[in-house]
Amino acid sequence: MLTLAALFSLVIMIPTVHAQVTTSSNYEPNDCRVCVPDWIKNNAGWWADGIIDDSSFISGIEWLVSNDIIQVPSTAVSDAAESSIPDWVKNTAGWWAGDIISDDDFVNSIQYLIKVGIMTVPQGEKVVPETTSMPTDADPKLIREADELKSKIDACQQKDTEADIYLCSSKFEKQLAIIELMMEASKFQAGPVDFYYKPALVEISPYGNSFVEIILVMRNTDTEIQSLFCTGPEACNITFTDGKKSWKYAANDIPTGRLAMVPDTIYTIKISYGPPPQKQYDRWHYDSSSEYFLKINESYGNVSIPLELTVK
Repeated sequence: MLTLAALFSLVIMIPTVHAQVTTSSNYEPNDCRVCVPDWIKNNAGWWADGIIDDSSFISGIEWLVSNDIIQVPSTAVSDAAESSIPDWVKNTAGWWAGDIISDDDFVNSIQYLIKVGIMTVPQGEKVVPETTSMPTDADPKLIREADELKSKIDACQQKDTEADIYLCSSKFEKQLAIIELMMEASKFQAGPVDFYYKPALVEISPYGNSFVEIILVMRNTDTEIQSLFCTGPEACNITFTDGKKSWKYAANDIPTGRLAMVPDTIYTIKISYGPPPQKQYDRWHYDSSSEYFLKINESYGNVSIPLELTVK
């Protein structure tokens, strides 16, 4: 097997590549929130094939992250530490080396290793602005959009048949319902992305089990595509927490784990909590004395949304 010194020598032999940030041939540069230099794929492939042992690969990646050759978003370390690398992480490295998955998926696996304490890297402190909500019912843009949709719905009434009226108006009525939800909601910002949240209802079963479905409406105000990532329970940039403990989502409707938000386009997602996605995770139980937050941590910005939860 290659030693750690040999791994470092591979890095040192190609210093001119360090400043280049490229992606695999299967992905466009804009497809990744954190792009990883292509030449690191050789090391990932060797590790997946057993040519490099675990400790050498981890030490090498720690060095690359510490020297900003691989840039990983700031990651909080969980209290539940692990001592061995899960097989799925090595599989992910092999798939990434084979151009089957994106840079983001590989970086998510590195974040997991940092989170469970297997990998240790210096974490630069991020200054997160105090979260404040903004009233949206008087937002001129939303008012204008609502008025335009109402005018289109009125125009649909001039159609010849009831079927034509329905087909014409139903599309605009759905859009208007979302705009009106945004006007009733509180707005929070994570960089260029606006998040709209309206208080959610908690359902408690006769057996005492809790369930809540949170609806978020988002608009990307940037000129470039921005993404929201939630590829799995251990690699999700949306965290449900009471400040002391966090819970895994029960379900979400983010397509393929990544929602690519086109500029000035409105998106809606649903994410629920209660029964855990897998048995090893804790079930969430509603506690009226606790304050809950939905924290979103993306490369373009962070936001902590205070959740107003009411028992149904």
